[in-house]
Amino acid sequence: MPTLLSARPSSALSRLRRALPLITLLALGAGLLCSGQAQAQSFQVQSLSQNGAFTYALNARGQVSGSLLDNNGIYQAFLTGPNGQSLVAMTQLPGDATGNAINFSGQIAGEVITGMNPSRVEAFVTDAQGQNARLLGGIGGNVTTARGINDSGTVIGMGRDGSGSTKFHALRWQANSTEAERLLTLGGNTSSAQAINGSGLIVGNSGLSDGSVHAVIWGLNGATITDLGTLGGFSSSALALNQIAQVAGTSRVADGNLHAFITGAGAQGMSDLGTLGWVHSQASVINNAGIVAGNLFNGTDGASYIAGHAFITGANGQGMVDLNSLVSVGEGLYLNDVWGLNDAGQLLVSDQNGLGYLLTPVPEAASSAMLLAGLLMLALLARQRRGDTRARSLKLTQA
Repeated sequence: MPTLLSARPSSALSRLRRALPLITLLALGAGLLCSGQAQAQSFQVQSLSQNGAFTYALNARGQVSGSLLDNNGIYQAFLTGPNGQSLVAMTQLPGDATGNAINFSGQIAGEVITGMNPSRVEAFVTDAQGQNARLLGGIGGNVTTARGINDSGTVIGMGRDGSGSTKFHALRWQANSTEAERLLTLGGNTSSAQAINGSGLIVGNSGLSDGSVHAVIWGLNGATITDLGTLGGFSSSALALNQIAQVAGTSRVADGNLHAFITGAGAQGMSDLGTLGWVHSQASVINNAGIVAGNLFNGTDGASYIAGHAFITGANGQGMVDLNSLVSVGEGLYLNDVWGLNDAGQLLVSDQNGLGYLLTPVPEAASSAMLLAGLLMLALLARQRRGDTRARSLKLTQA
């Protein structure tokens, strides 16, 4: 069989090589057209629940964290390698621990139970790649939890104060500091911080003086707080944001039901993402393309939540679909919750039994582009062959 090295170049192949840049651009254009359609996406499914692991966090490298039983029967926060492969680290904290967030360098932020009678929960953060976990200070109460961490190492979350109240207050810990800082509120006595982006913008919720709770965004260094409003109901909460400050979360609408929302860049406006016919929806994660994922459910009790389904949208929150229409994780199983979404389109999800999966997009757009490029090549060769045949015919008539 001749190889590319042994084959003799022809004038047709030379012309084909000169045409390759155009063919590549056309193929890339086809790929870009395909990439915006959530309905056309398919995923490779990887189970992550071996050895009793529960998975709750995903970073840009596809590293996963959550809770995993150690040899002493204690749940420790853990970290995998890229794409959920292998175990890189486990914490050695004094009680059951959970990793709630991971940044690009593999720092884990989460919570650990450090007392049972009376109960006590403390926030923690690790160094890079899950090493050297340390406890973070609180504001005097018995519960403090870390919910997010950005690539600079700034941690955010919430905690109770020493007044005996069960209300939570939004907190921030600067990188390399264990001292908690309370964030501003809208005048109410409760708040929580849920996510932070690379610029240090923070989202969550805050109570107002009338008893309602609204989604909010805190400015750089927590110096300002902005009320993001609602979709017409009494309350809302922001749960995620991306680098251009598109915010995603959930809000009560006028009839009292919960609807997922997305804002524009700079946290401007609030758009209802709908419910796909379910009663309620909640947006939990968003990436830098504005792709949103979350869950759909018919009631606010635990059983209804477990019976719900996960959803995903296309770019900028467009085209919501039930994730189970794109992915099957086994007979009798369905995906009902989403824990993470990165810019590669990887999703960290769980089924109704709490078992975790990493979904990695299959590059169908790239495959389609390759097919288109091949067809264009064949068409170009056929055109050249016809041209050569006409030239030979002309020479014969002139002889």
